[in-house]
Amino acid sequence: MRFIFLFVFICCIQGLPGQIKGDYIWVGGIQYGSDGQSRIGFTFDFNQKPVEIEFTELYWGFQRNITSISDDDGNLLFYSNGRGVFTPDHQLMPNGAGINDGEWANIFWDYPQYGFPGPQDILVLPDPGNDHGYYLIHKAPFYRPGELTMIEIRMSYIDMTLDSGMGDVVFKNEYFYSGIYLMSAYLTAIRHQNQKDWWIIQPKVEDSTFLTFLLDETGIHSMEDQNTGYFFDKFRSSASGTARFSPDGTQYAIYNYYDQLHLYDFDRETGLLSNHRMVKIYEPEEIDREQHNFGSVEWSPNGRFIYCSSGADLFQVDTWEENLQDGVRFIDSYNGAMDPFPSRLYLMVQAPDCKIYMTPASGSYSLHVINEPDKLGTDCDFVQGAIKLPNSNSGGLPNFPRFRVDEEEKCDPTISSVFGQAVYYRRDLKVFPNPTSGPLTLEIPENFTKGTLEIIDIRAGTVHRQKLDHPQEHFSLDIGHLPAGLYHIELYPEENPERIFYGVQVVLSK
Repeated sequence: MRFIFLFVFICCIQGLPGQIKGDYIWVGGIQYGSDGQSRIGFTFDFNQKPVEIEFTELYWGFQRNITSISDDDGNLLFYSNGRGVFTPDHQLMPNGAGINDGEWANIFWDYPQYGFPGPQDILVLPDPGNDHGYYLIHKAPFYRPGELTMIEIRMSYIDMTLDSGMGDVVFKNEYFYSGIYLMSAYLTAIRHQNQKDWWIIQPKVEDSTFLTFLLDETGIHSMEDQNTGYFFDKFRSSASGTARFSPDGTQYAIYNYYDQLHLYDFDRETGLLSNHRMVKIYEPEEIDREQHNFGSVEWSPNGRFIYCSSGADLFQVDTWEENLQDGVRFIDSYNGAMDPFPSRLYLMVQAPDCKIYMTPASGSYSLHVINEPDKLGTDCDFVQGAIKLPNSNSGGLPNFPRFRVDEEEKCDPTISSVFGQAVYYRRDLKVFPNPTSGPLTLEIPENFTKGTLEIIDIRAGTVHRQKLDHPQEHFSLDIGHLPAGLYHIELYPEENPERIFYGVQVVLSK
């Protein structure tokens, strides 16, 4: 009897939600290889301690449609760029081409090698009725000449028992909802209270309605529409923000810079939203379309704080405040950095290492990071350009459901974000004057004893490199011989196990 109990106990432990690592491998990036044909991206591997970011040769690159799925041990099963489904060794899966095909894609986006647009329009959900099956949920415009363009919510299905365990796309592009008033972006999902099925939520425009779908072992079912308590306008709300469930699944947040933050309670048993609250992040007269061009929302792992970014600014909302409006705190504004394009504050995703990563909207070589998102106000330690990527990102980060919603710990703080040799963690470097006509004085960080100084022209790469071989408080530099423009000045310590560098953008005017 004792051995039977031990066997049952071990089986139960192995099936706990804490084993779920569905979001532990991220794939992204788009950049031509040296041959002008191949595409080079990167992978984040959160199974490694420290986290590893590596160059990856891709079959096709990415725009902003990005999702992936790993098994319970964190091994990558497959990923998608919205136009294809790819195996862990970055090959096109059998029948994997043609995702989101149709007249719209053929006319407006006939470049599958670049992925598909839409920052929150695709995700992967495990099949509740098949341990080796997965639904790829994706949205695509459906175009007929002379008619209004509709958006379809489609499903494709991947069976991982096929092709010697590498997977096969069994069917693709079967729609389960179609309409002209479906909002672009905002596609998100959360596990049912039974820890098996899934709820899928998608807002509509020109309406005050949330579409609700239930994925169970028999497939995807349309449930009764729900009242949002707020009217979302097609020309300002669609494709301008994101939506996220709280890490414990009890709340749902949707945000864009026009409509502001909307918060709801969520019942994972019934799939019902309730207790609508609106929080103003900006007053209407403060909104500048040129600066506030996309809104993104994400939760802290402990579920206390909501972060709202909007191109120009980052705010934190403390949900423990009795009056939510009193909980709005300004964190930071975009610092104007070019890398080599404007690295504005764009899309946020909470990672398995308890940090929140933010990508700029353009083809930047860096990511911003909220290092301590569970802390109040600026103690959250938001660092712009914190991570240098091996190559160009495309303004996208993967879209995941909340995999660890039933786990006590929503992330693993022991995953240290000390990255591999190709990636460095940025700290601010102080220089003056800035802008300058040439002469500069650098305030050398207190713990910097010796290392390398680099000057980088954002158009031409590194234009100057020299060694600093002794401790000093200040260092004088003259860049007046260089053409007018924007430059990055960076310091790399010689003994640097934490891969820290110090950087600043300098304007040279003549």
